[in-house]
Amino acid sequence: MKKKLLSVLLTTAMVASLLAGCGSNAAPAETAPATEEAEEATADDAEAEEAPAAEAGAQNMADADVDVSGLAGTKIAVYTHGGNRVLGEEKKDKDGNTYRDESMAYLTILAKQFTEETGIEVELNVVTNEEEIEPLFQVEDPSIDVFTPPNWSLEQWGAYTEPYCTVAEAAEIYGEEYAKAMPNDEKNIFSIMPGKAYNQAVVYNEEVIKAAGYDEIPATQAEFEKMMQAIKDNGVTPISMHRVENWPLATVQDFAGYVVGDPDVLTECLKEEAPFSPDAPFGKTIKMYTQWKADGFFEPEVYTDFGVAMDSVAYGKAAMMLFGSWVVPQIQGRCPEGTDPSCIKFAPAPDFGAGRYVLAAPADNWAISKFSENKDAARAFIEYVSENAQFIADSGFIANKKGVEPVVPDLYKIINDMIDAGECTPLFQAPKTQNTLNNEAILEEAGLWADYNYVGLLFDSLDVTKPDDWSAYDKQVEDQNALYLETKEDLGFEWQD
Repeated sequence: MKKKLLSVLLTTAMVASLLAGCGSNAAPAETAPATEEAEEATADDAEAEEAPAAEAGAQNMADADVDVSGLAGTKIAVYTHGGNRVLGEEKKDKDGNTYRDESMAYLTILAKQFTEETGIEVELNVVTNEEEIEPLFQVEDPSIDVFTPPNWSLEQWGAYTEPYCTVAEAAEIYGEEYAKAMPNDEKNIFSIMPGKAYNQAVVYNEEVIKAAGYDEIPATQAEFEKMMQAIKDNGVTPISMHRVENWPLATVQDFAGYVVGDPDVLTECLKEEAPFSPDAPFGKTIKMYTQWKADGFFEPEVYTDFGVAMDSVAYGKAAMMLFGSWVVPQIQGRCPEGTDPSCIKFAPAPDFGAGRYVLAAPADNWAISKFSENKDAARAFIEYVSENAQFIADSGFIANKKGVEPVVPDLYKIINDMIDAGECTPLFQAPKTQNTLNNEAILEEAGLWADYNYVGLLFDSLDVTKPDDWSAYDKQVEDQNALYLETKEDLGFEWQD
């Protein structure tokens, strides 16, 4: 399995005094594993003791001291999805060939600085999929110390991750809204997220919209759609979606929050009798996206991969993408020679009728493996990351830790200015609740959860060669509503206040 990973061995280090856990100004101390007593107890006792032990472990890790100078020579293994931060951003040379700009390998650079300051060595491993490393956790392999999986379930977080601190401690350091949106079980934070991001907005090529007569992304849906038609009339694709894969459809969930002004709109399908109908909060957004498809606002031919989709915006063959801030630097790095990369900008979606919003969320998961034998060194590295505002900005986020002066990336300037002017409102990611889990269970049991079928089956039902024929879409809405309600009844789930 390790052959699938790109491994970069680095020597690295850190300052002698680090903020320890989330809720203390002291550095962390080595703590016995949170479930140590439970492991020694009988199977019956273990189940009862595990939760309070974990909570106590998180508290101890946040409040105690650690002698970082005694960790020199320790080696930690960091597994990350951020390959661009380890290997450098992908760029195009004058001949159109893709290469890695090592000056933008920000995590590699930071890790070397950490080693120089602490003597703690860091091995960086790029992993492309959680499934590549999960088998190591399942056998309690200690070879992973720090990891950054964005897509673990709550069950996986609890099984594989050392509690980092309590939710209350994280709220004190990172703010209550952001803390509650970090992976947690309502008591402990499993993965600390030291950055904040404004996510799922409009990533656009300024030159393309100016050619269509617009200086900025319009404030209303009607004007936004008028702009897209003007772009299409110029022979340019308005929105690059990359429909060859299903994951881009996940953005529909966040845009549904903008349409109704509610970040919990997908979960609240539990309240609806016909959640996928066009007049239901979530169904309304799917219908809007599908109407844009009928209007020819997405690419007419499927892009072969996501890199080609990004190239389309960088080269002005498409005007925009509806994605998160992480896409911006990647598209900027793909701009052809002689083009100013700053023409790729990031702005809020228009007001769809409930106000103009942008999703505000904690960013950049950093977690300590429950099975690591170097938890102190792992925590020291994560805290070092959390206090380097420039690294966080270079990664496309804004430092969010109390006492750290943030560096705001240029890509957020438009959004920051609009929020400051009261023209756009941050919409905070809804925390995961039992309602969330129940709704996901219904969708999964109904065969609608995998590959975002709850959106994809509807979106794909419309034939672009017959844009006025919505009969297949209407039939899919009917079938999907019936399937959802039948499964909901079989599982016995109802909305819990």
